[in-house]
Amino acid sequence: MSGAGEAERRIRAYEAMGWHRTGWPGDEAAADWLIAELAGAGVEAREQRFRAPRWRWERAEVRVAGGGTVLGEPLSDGGLTRPEGLSGRVGFVGDGEYDGSPIAVWRRGPEDTDRLAAGVYEDLAALQAAGARAVVLVMGDEQGNAVLRNAERPWEPIGLPVLQVAPADVEVGVDWSEKATVIIEGRREVVEARNVVGEIAGTDSEAAPAALITPKSGWFTCAAERGGGIAVWLAVAERIAQGERPRRGLRLVASSGHELHHLGLEAYLESLGEGVTEAAAWVHLGASIGARRGTARLAASDAELMGLAQSALAAAGIEREAFAVGRSGYGEARNIAEVGGRYVSLLGGHPYFHSPMDVFERAVDVELVGRHVDAVERMVRGLLG
Repeated sequence: MSGAGEAERRIRAYEAMGWHRTGWPGDEAAADWLIAELAGAGVEAREQRFRAPRWRWERAEVRVAGGGTVLGEPLSDGGLTRPEGLSGRVGFVGDGEYDGSPIAVWRRGPEDTDRLAAGVYEDLAALQAAGARAVVLVMGDEQGNAVLRNAERPWEPIGLPVLQVAPADVEVGVDWSEKATVIIEGRREVVEARNVVGEIAGTDSEAAPAALITPKSGWFTCAAERGGGIAVWLAVAERIAQGERPRRGLRLVASSGHELHHLGLEAYLESLGEGVTEAAAWVHLGASIGARRGTARLAASDAELMGLAQSALAAAGIEREAFAVGRSGYGEARNIAEVGGRYVSLLGGHPYFHSPMDVFERAVDVELVGRHVDAVERMVRGLLG
């Protein structure tokens, strides 16, 4: 099967497992599947367990006079309400016009480039200080489907209840002129989630290994967000394992906990101790690799690795906009950067990022995924020697 054909098989298989939220059935199925795929390629892999918080909510909704009940999803690191909810008049957030109403409605459209950034916590704290007791965050894709935020504070949630709702559910027929009631009722529990880790041994046991990492969890089916990176990760591991044995060893990590502040990768890094910085380099296969209409970016810790990555991408006919050298961007590469490791990161977004519409038929350019397999193999072989 061609590189693109094998990528399509794998992305469709991953998508068919359902929602890939950390510790949910789709994420668990992905762990077993990845171990089996690597075994078929001649790579022995294992699971690594870690603890993660998980929502169990009974109700997550806003009741609006004249508009009925609109269902949503709580911010994963936001607060709860009492069972009867929080009620009050509605005020809109934007351009400094928020009037201190108890229920703040905050619309953030697809053109808002900061809507998924970590700075939202300062904004939410400012809203709470100004009088908000609950926030309705209206955020979606081009068709008005919900787009969900990752949790930057999974173990230390903020107290303010934040309900995420799809624009399509509130933009027509909802009268915000009277009071609204926000209800977020449920509990958080602690579960065990699983990374998948493996290693391809090199010929020189004294040489520091390189690492190839990709996240495997996310809010929905994540065909383009996660599927492209997973397909590239598997294909490159297979090619390295079945080719001439490299001088350096190659560590392989497919981490869960991505949408929960990268908890899975953090657990893996903790298990390595000082081995994090001893690695020759980390190649991070981040979001939206091979996505249709994607925003493709490139990051590297130093000029040498940036040059290696750009040369490999050019050879495969791939263009990516580079961050300034030393700027990790978002994604798991920032965890490597924080502890002083060297990294190359492929990352980006696409129109259905964090949306339930991130499905193969709508969001994946499988030919582009196939070309990334060739580019990343070239990068990794350059590191392995």
